[in-house]
Amino acid sequence: MAQNYSKKSSARPKGKDQTQRSSFSVFVAGVVVGVIGSHLLPALLKTNPSSVPAEIRSEQQNDNTGPDFQFTNLLKGAEIKIPGTDSPSENNVNSVYLLQVGSFKNNQDAESLRVQLLLLNLESFVESYKTSSGDTWHRVLVGPFTNNSDSLSARTKLSENNLDSLLLKRDPSQ
Repeated sequence: MAQNYSKKSSARPKGKDQTQRSSFSVFVAGVVVGVIGSHLLPALLKTNPSSVPAEIRSEQQNDNTGPDFQFTNLLKGAEIKIPGTDSPSENNVNSVYLLQVGSFKNNQDAESLRVQLLLLNLESFVESYKTSSGDTWHRVLVGPFTNNSDSLSARTKLSENNLDSLLLKRDPSQ
């Protein structure tokens, strides 16, 4: 049997090449129209002062005093309290501040956290209390501190070690 060993043409179909060229030209045309439109659009949107009615122009010229903001007058003389800090006038001599770092049902978990706090050089203790349902919980407390500013340094050290704390204010009789 005779076979034809001539090389076959490996040319691409002409239709595919033409569709790629036509989509590229559409893209380029879109970019050109977009650039021209972005330069001309602000000029088209600018209003001509002569096209504004005379009544509106006179109102705009008479109202040169500017807006009257009243919120600046609302806060004059007001005292704004920032959570987590007390002013010296609010410090009670009869108050004790504590930081609650955790609360656990299991006493061993509370003791483990207390040891971790002792390694951070923070004075801590565990306080047990009973809930109204009869469960016993164990609170891990840091302190006591005589004023809130003393507790801020301990709170900062706790936050640096990824430990959340809750500021408690108690009477010394408790």
